Amino acid sequence: MIIEPAPAFCDERTDLFPFFRQAIERAKQTKDEIFASVTIETTYSDPLAVVEKIHLPNDPLCYFEKPSSDFAIACGEFIAESTFDSSKRFHKAKNWADTIFGKTLVAGDHQRAGTGPTLFMAATFEDQTEHSESPPALQVFLPRWQVVRQGGSHFVVINAKIDQDSRADILTENLTESIKRIKEVPSDLFHSAPHKSVELGSPTEEFDYEQAVSVALSRIKGGELSKIVLARKLTYPVSGELPTFSIAHALRERFPDCFTFCIATPDDGMMVGATPETLAKVSGNSLETEALAGSAPRGPSAGKDAHWGKTLLARDKEALEHRLVIDSMKRRLSSIGLESCQEGRSRLLRLANLQHIRTPLRATLPPGIHPFDALAALHPTPAMGGTPRTSALSAVRELEGSPRGWYSGVTGWLDSKGRGEFIVPIRCGKITQDTLTLYAGAGLVEGSVPEQEKIETDWKLQAMLEVITGRTTLPGE
Repeated sequence: MIIEPAPAFCDERTDLFPFFRQAIERAKQTKDEIFASVTIETTYSDPLAVVEKIHLPNDPLCYFEKPSSDFAIACGEFIAESTFDSSKRFHKAKNWADTIFGKTLVAGDHQRAGTGPTLFMAATFEDQTEHSESPPALQVFLPRWQVVRQGGSHFVVINAKIDQDSRADILTENLTESIKRIKEVPSDLFHSAPHKSVELGSPTEEFDYEQAVSVALSRIKGGELSKIVLARKLTYPVSGELPTFSIAHALRERFPDCFTFCIATPDDGMMVGATPETLAKVSGNSLETEALAGSAPRGPSAGKDAHWGKTLLARDKEALEHRLVIDSMKRRLSSIGLESCQEGRSRLLRLANLQHIRTPLRATLPPGIHPFDALAALHPTPAMGGTPRTSALSAVRELEGSPRGWYSGVTGWLDSKGRGEFIVPIRCGKITQDTLTLYAGAGLVEGSVPEQEKIETDWKLQAMLEVITGRTTLPGE
């Protein structure tokens, strides 16, 4: 049989029957299942509209969008999937990812980041799955379909599992049907404002936040910790089903400089939010990350806004917290061989409701260092857990009393060319059939005041609550 090269460019008219036939022959030769990935450039599509139209309850999905960067990616359904536990979870996932990519044949132009075969992942804050109701500590999967919008270009990626009994005609037919299903998504899907139809009841909270902050500050004063991040978890009963994708739509409109996201896996509900925190962006041998710490409200006028921002940059407590995060992240990157980490200029990140201090960090990935190695070194950052890491994480678990799950974990994507982006799920809520659980944390250092730290978490909770309820106060106030 003459081996023909896979099509370097595909559109809806490309004949992919020969490509699938050769993939089946490869499966017969290797006596193992393989994967085929086809990237097709298409006309305009909105990844969020696609997931709203075709997502079925309890199906896995991932959706990420940063409007200010004109980038959005979404995917759904498992073709290949695996879960990993323990402190070695990212290293185990690295080997699994390399195996999957090594068994995948590719057709179509996949020069843009997020096209071609792409793995999606979600990791919890904890490195162990603590009970049966918790999501996996780390889940990685190759989806059946994904859609990408980037810089004015639009792509559909369809993946298929192939073994020696597969048929090229059926694979071709399934590909055509999948593309048709995605392309037929109308442009007027989004529902009316979600707060008009769903009411939230009074929340339950698992512990006294101000008291826990006081305990943590005593440990900082005693030298056990330099910084710790304590998070609140508020669970609200809901009067009806929350329209997750309308919430995501509202969040992306309100927070264009954040990553709006939805993540879901079977039996674990759905997490939706808009996070300002990117853990890592990888392209070629370049790794970008950032230190994000310190918060202040936005002012009602330009003068008041500038005053709050200037105060945030100058205040000793915020400067200490931010410096601890930067130094810890640089040490962690150095531990895996990223010695020349360049620190950019600190500046304000101004969002619709809050402003933060952000410092970009950039490093070169040496040969042999995988993006998942960087995740293992960085996660959880001091902005999510504290420092020293071991003592801080132990205290977080003790004082919070229950696992965080996806909140302050890691989620994102990695394509077969080593490009990827990984974000930290904060400013978010987990939605189930009859509850909404919201999370918000604050970083504690010497000089922190318990009452003020709780107020800071209230500011952060309001971002989600305003979108869902239309009110500017927390339910029950």
